[in-house]
Amino acid sequence: MKLNAQNYPQNYFRYPLDSLPNLVSPFGGLRDNHFHSGIDLRTNGREGLPVYAAADGYITRIKIQRNGYGKAVYIEHANGFSTVYGHLQKYNGPLANWIHQYQYINKTFEFDKIFIKPFLFVKKGEIIGYSGNSGGSTGPHLHYEIRDIRTEKILNPALFGLVPKDTIAPVILKLFVYKFVTEGLLLKNEIAVSAKSCYKTDSMWVLKDMLLLSPETYGFGLETYDYIHNAWDEKGIYEISYYNNSALKFKHCLNQFAFDESKYINAHIDYPYYRIQKTRVQKCFVDDGNMFSTYTTDAQKGRFNASLQDNHMGEVIFVVKDFNQNSFKLKANYRIVSANLDQEKIAYDGKNRNKPMLIPGKAQQINAEGIKIKLDPKSLYDTVFYKLEINAPQKEMLSNEFEFHTPNTPVHAAFDIAIQAMHIPVSLHSKLLLGYSNGKSDNIRSAGGNYENGWVKGKGASFGNYSIVLDTIAPSIKWMDYKNEYDANDTLRWDFEVKDNFSGISSYKGFLNGNWILLDYDPKNQQITYRFDEVYQAVLAKYAADQTEGMLKSMDLLIILEDQKGNVREKHFEIPVW
Repeated sequence: MKLNAQNYPQNYFRYPLDSLPNLVSPFGGLRDNHFHSGIDLRTNGREGLPVYAAADGYITRIKIQRNGYGKAVYIEHANGFSTVYGHLQKYNGPLANWIHQYQYINKTFEFDKIFIKPFLFVKKGEIIGYSGNSGGSTGPHLHYEIRDIRTEKILNPALFGLVPKDTIAPVILKLFVYKFVTEGLLLKNEIAVSAKSCYKTDSMWVLKDMLLLSPETYGFGLETYDYIHNAWDEKGIYEISYYNNSALKFKHCLNQFAFDESKYINAHIDYPYYRIQKTRVQKCFVDDGNMFSTYTTDAQKGRFNASLQDNHMGEVIFVVKDFNQNSFKLKANYRIVSANLDQEKIAYDGKNRNKPMLIPGKAQQINAEGIKIKLDPKSLYDTVFYKLEINAPQKEMLSNEFEFHTPNTPVHAAFDIAIQAMHIPVSLHSKLLLGYSNGKSDNIRSAGGNYENGWVKGKGASFGNYSIVLDTIAPSIKWMDYKNEYDANDTLRWDFEVKDNFSGISSYKGFLNGNWILLDYDPKNQQITYRFDEVYQAVLAKYAADQTEGMLKSMDLLIILEDQKGNVREKHFEIPVW
């Protein structure tokens, strides 16, 4: 293999599915608030496909959660790497039996069990489960990872030879030229890369028009995509680099990264542009607060310093590649010209002149009437000139609404926020929490938090509008999937629709004739499922043993839901049994 693959064992791992490898998302794909940490394998919209152990090993971790990877299993291998299989529908064999027993013993569906010693050995090609759509998945597929056991970093499976056949080159659709200002950057030029704006040589595309740059500091960005299986399904790029007069200024290569780096995607892309245009532009320079480990840069971190003292003419070349070395090259010639008054920059500087400032890499506090904010040193990627405005309360708010800067500026590490709770009865204190909106008062969502000594304290994950709100309404539940109560036992499962008005469901329990039963909660579909198991069969057997001829009896199904503010809903369902 090319690149760094010679450092990794080839043909050791197999694909965990039988089907030909078809990637829904490659390694490091661009997602909301994170880089994709593995590869997603297509299952053609189906669940229940066999999932195989990628190599000999033993299970070191089982994690079942309502969000994230849903039903997941982790396998350690003798070569120093581990594999992860996520969004499973269900488990198989001895593994499934152990999990079911563990859940009943501990009376919990969700758990995260890490085994200190080898737990269950598996062979390469052994079925460990079946593909599904559990957790935070937005459609049926299999999430698959390879990790370095020593560093715990996630590795690109392509390094191990797991590379789909790909002869389609990536493309650059747009070049963005930014002029730096004190806060973030100012978009100066957006250039479409097409037959109209470029001419093509044997090796690259060349912009017809020369870039005219005044003596300022600039940065470049690319709207760029890869195509693996066809020429219309856009994927993320494996490698981006750019050169100024043959000197490398910036390179981003997706071979590996750590989990706690994943959120740096919000500094890697032009975040404000994405918020507004829903298009991810990948920056070819590194912000001071961006610690993502995939970059190689010059001393200026990829920034381009245009100076009349230097050669007035030059060229910049941008190269994007996939793992198979299919590439696209774009060249732009530039000339440094005398500066004219930049009215856009003057207006931008004037707008921010009197605003207070926050800087990255430092813990900072903001105190105003009725609100306290404390930023973590890792909260910011770049300098921020912010506003903090106090607005009158909107409907359902129990405090003023505090508008803290703008959601178009990303936040890395969450900040502490506390809002003073005044004239609120003591009986309601336990039901108070923070509400958040991105500026639209009719779109308030829970930001969590609790009352403490006159304040409602919580965490802010985004800039925007915060206030105190109240949640006194318990979750709701209703039966699904059968026409009347007499059909309830003609299925293999019972499904229930569950909803909560604001703070979100915290816990859920089910009891059949007083016996705890295993419920599977799927928040994205607002659904709880009970699949008939030994408890159901035992209840039926008991009824059969003492059945009175011709008498109709019923099972009592009790489901208890509790939200994050302690509001509880208990509902009984009487299910006829003949």
